Amino acid sequence: MALAQSLRQARTEAETPDLIDHGFVAQAKFLLDTVALIVVLCTRRAGKSFGAALRLLRAAYKHPGASCLYIALTRDSAEKILWKDCLKVIDRKLKLGINFNETKLRATLPNGSVIYLLGVDSDEEEKQKLLGQKYAEVVIDEAASYAIDLTELVFGILKPAVADYRGAIVLIGTPGNLKNGLFFDLTEGQDPGVPGQWMKLGWSGHRWSAMDNPHMREKWLAEIAELIAANPLIEQTPLFQQHYRGRWVIDDSKLVYRYMPVRNDYDGTLPVIRGRGEWHFVLGIDLGFTDACSFTVGAYHDHDKTLRYVLSYKKAGLDITATSEEAERIKAQWPIEQTVIDGANKQAVEELNRRHGLEAQPADKREKAEFIDIMNAEMIQERVKVSPQCQDLKDEWAGLIWDERALMKRKRVEHPGCENHCADGALYVWRHCWQYLATAEPPPVPKVNTAEWHEAQAKQAQRELEEMAEAEFAENQRQERERNEAQEWD
Repeated sequence: MALAQSLRQARTEAETPDLIDHGFVAQAKFLLDTVALIVVLCTRRAGKSFGAALRLLRAAYKHPGASCLYIALTRDSAEKILWKDCLKVIDRKLKLGINFNETKLRATLPNGSVIYLLGVDSDEEEKQKLLGQKYAEVVIDEAASYAIDLTELVFGILKPAVADYRGAIVLIGTPGNLKNGLFFDLTEGQDPGVPGQWMKLGWSGHRWSAMDNPHMREKWLAEIAELIAANPLIEQTPLFQQHYRGRWVIDDSKLVYRYMPVRNDYDGTLPVIRGRGEWHFVLGIDLGFTDACSFTVGAYHDHDKTLRYVLSYKKAGLDITATSEEAERIKAQWPIEQTVIDGANKQAVEELNRRHGLEAQPADKREKAEFIDIMNAEMIQERVKVSPQCQDLKDEWAGLIWDERALMKRKRVEHPGCENHCADGALYVWRHCWQYLATAEPPPVPKVNTAEWHEAQAKQAQRELEEMAEAEFAENQRQERERNEAQEWD
C-alpha cells in the first residue's frame, strides 16, 4: 500500500511542470506557502492573479482528478482576469494541453483535474453551486470589493469544502474604498511597498508591489513617472494611493456623507443662546436585532440654524422590550419631544407604541439619496455638528460608501458591506428637525437710564436725524424736478 502511494506520488511529481519563477521572490514565497488560510495584498500589476492561477495549477497537478475553484465578483470579471490573461497564457507557454470549456468556464487538465471559475457576489445561483462540493484549492480574487459576507463564505461554505484534500483558501486583492470586512481586517496596516509576510488570526499574509515583479518593474516605474509628469499632485489622490501604492485610502467622492471631523465636530456642550427660544430634542431609532439597533439624539434651537447630534450609538441583540427600555433611558437623560423610528417592521413599531408607550412616528424614507444631498450641503456649511458621544455615527459616516456597481447603472445605493444603522437614525432625526427655520433673536431692550439705554437712545436719535435729512433731500429733489418741467412748458 505504501509502495503504491509512493509510486503515485513520484508519477505525479514527474508529470507536474515547474510553475515557480524563483526570480520572482515574493510570488515564489506565496506559491510555496502551505498554510491553510492565505491572504495576499498587492498593488495593481503585481502579478497576484497570475500567482493565483499558478497556485490553482499546482494544486490541480498535485491531486489528479480533483476540483479547484477560482472566485471573482462576477462571472465576467472571472473570465477577464484569470481565463484569458492567466490560464491560457500559462497553457500556451508551457504546452500543458489544458482543455478550455468556454461556455462553462471550466479548464480540464490532462490528469483529470478541473479548475472552475465562478462569480458569486451578484449571482445567488452561482453561490449555490459551491454547496456540497469539495476542492483542493480555492482562490477568492477582488477580495476588497465583495458585498457578501466573506467570513460566512470562507468559514461557512468553503472551509468544509477543502477538508478532504486539506486544501488552502486564498484571499487576494488590492485596497479599495470599502474599509470593512474580512479582507480589510486581515490586511489593515500592511504596506505592499515593503514586501514581506505576516500572520494574523491564523491567516498567512503576503504583500508585495509591482516593483517586486521582475516582469513589470521597469514598465511600472515608467508608468508612474509619466503620471507624475502629467500631474505632480496625482500621488495625493486616493486612486493613486490604492492602485499604485496599495494603501487603504477612501476616495472621498465615493463617500455617502460629507462629514469632516475638523469641520463638523464640537465638544458636546450645547451653546448658550440668549433670548426667548429653547432647545428641542428628537430621538431617531433604526431597528435591528442581528443587525444593530441604533439610537441617535439631535438637538436644534429656535434661533440657531445648526443641528447638533448629542448622542448616537448602536447595540445588537435587542428585542422589543430591550429597545423600549433603551429609549426610556435616553428620554430620562434628554427632554425628547419627538421619537422617529424606522417603520419597515410595522409590527415591532406598533408593539413599541401600544404596549410600551413609545409614541414614535414612522421615519420618512422616500428619496433617501436626494435628502442625503441636502444634508451634505448643510454639513459643508458647518450646520451639522457631532459630539464626542456619537463615535459610532462618526465611524459609519467615515466609511459608508456608494455601491460602485450600482453607480455604473446610474443608481445611488449604499454599499451593502457597510453598516449604516446610526447613519440612518441620524438621517431620520435630520428630516424631522426644524433648525432651518430658525430666526435671529432681536436684541433685548436695555433698562432705562443705563449706559446701554442712553447709547441706544443716541443711536435712535441719529437714525431719525438721518432719515429726516434723507426725506428733506428727496423732497427738494422732487421740487427741483417740478420747476424744471414747468420751465420746459413755458
